[in-house]
Amino acid sequence: MNSVPAYNKKQIFSYGILFLSGLYFAFISVYSINQVDLGFQLSAVGRLKAGQVIYKDFDFIRPFFGVILWDYLLKFIPLQFDYSILISRILVIIESFIICHVIQKLIFERKDLQTTVFLVLCFLHTFPIMPWHTIDGIFFSVLALLFYKKKWYLSSLLFIVFALLTKQSFIIFGLGASAIILIDLFKKLVITKKDLYIFIPSFLFLVAILFQYRIIENFNLFVEQVLHSASPTYLYQGCIAPYFSFENNFHTIVYILSLILIYFIKINKSIFEIVLLVVLPVFIIYPFFNDGHFKGAYVLYVLLFILFLKYERQNKFIFLLLFLGWCSSISWGYNTPAFFILILLYKFIEKQNRFFFLLWGIVLTIFSLYRSKYPYSSESLSSKHIFIKNVPAVSGLLVSEKEYSYILEAQQIHSIHKDIIFLPASPLLDIINSSFLNRASWEIDVEYPSWKSDLQKLKTNTIAVDNGLLPYYKEGFFVSSVTLELMKQKKIIKKTKYFTIYSN
Repeated sequence: MNSVPAYNKKQIFSYGILFLSGLYFAFISVYSINQVDLGFQLSAVGRLKAGQVIYKDFDFIRPFFGVILWDYLLKFIPLQFDYSILISRILVIIESFIICHVIQKLIFERKDLQTTVFLVLCFLHTFPIMPWHTIDGIFFSVLALLFYKKKWYLSSLLFIVFALLTKQSFIIFGLGASAIILIDLFKKLVITKKDLYIFIPSFLFLVAILFQYRIIENFNLFVEQVLHSASPTYLYQGCIAPYFSFENNFHTIVYILSLILIYFIKINKSIFEIVLLVVLPVFIIYPFFNDGHFKGAYVLYVLLFILFLKYERQNKFIFLLLFLGWCSSISWGYNTPAFFILILLYKFIEKQNRFFFLLWGIVLTIFSLYRSKYPYSSESLSSKHIFIKNVPAVSGLLVSEKEYSYILEAQQIHSIHKDIIFLPASPLLDIINSSFLNRASWEIDVEYPSWKSDLQKLKTNTIAVDNGLLPYYKEGFFVSSVTLELMKQKKIIKKTKYFTIYSN
């Protein structure tokens, strides 16, 4: 009697974990909400849809291309469409898939769907799912590197321009990568048809949006707002010091000497592969104990650079991605190379492929548990949650009763006071209420260079100050002077559960 062929257990496990990963991506698309960050990029899109002109009618201290990308992605979706936030989150996950698929083509030997999914898990890690200028900059940068690898030099240079027009820190990557590409281009000046097929329409698109969004017309305002907060000292304090300095100078010296020894001492690569194989699960578990942040990320990133320099010096795309990861980490609020560190860590141990599914399972399990227990600026799944219905922009999201109550209260206040402004930082409420009365949705000083001139204009407006957020914005980097000044000028007319309402 013929025996029935046994199923390939590895293949069954692969399909099973792919299915579970798909459920995870669906879960993070709908789960949780936060009032401060989730709507930031989209509030700028909302202003564009409302007919406002970037830099002229509202303050935006970053380059424009990320906002315009999202304006086009959501071109046929009104921002007050019930499911617009949910759609934007799904698009972020798709954007991340493209990023990771391209990275896979650039540096990985494995070229399968399983690896792409694993890399997406690593890329998104504990970061809140929302449109974000850093992710947009990475998106255009890795496409530029892919075009460079294909020797489509013109398209590569143009997409680098797109990247540096999303966030200031990508200018550093753009200058370095452009120099490398131009050197190769001038060594052998060859332009292919495929290159032109991408370059010409992309270039025409750039020219069109410069006029459509009146960037050229308001170029002086663009320069003024984008460069207003530039600080030469930050290049060291925010870009170099975190990677190379400790509070104790002795520890810094020991650290640097250790890196030098690791580079020069002859050690078989497989030893470091085993060490990092142990480090990876420990590293991803640590956010449970550190508010979602990866302990030792800077040290590990520099160590990876040293190890790649020691063992894979010939692969220039690894170093371009390391460079890109460093540039993407230059930020006020999220200055960490976490978007790249897990991907590059896995690249170093890629040959230990017998552990691939184990690592995939660990990553999926840990991040699922983390997002359930510690959602970004939100409440854990252990509290009572409901799916929002019939609320502009945020319908379909699974949120806690507290967050749902917050939104309903804000809507009720807005229905009574049409001229109300929610302070000190409520871009999501701006979207829900389709109300953009002042020049910024993050009303903190560094994001709102025109707050002093706006102060006079807002004298007659009613304001609702978030009772929970205000203490955070009273001093320091996140100070909201416009909130504090308007509170002095007005009197309290009502206190609700979540807001204190001021009027004249």
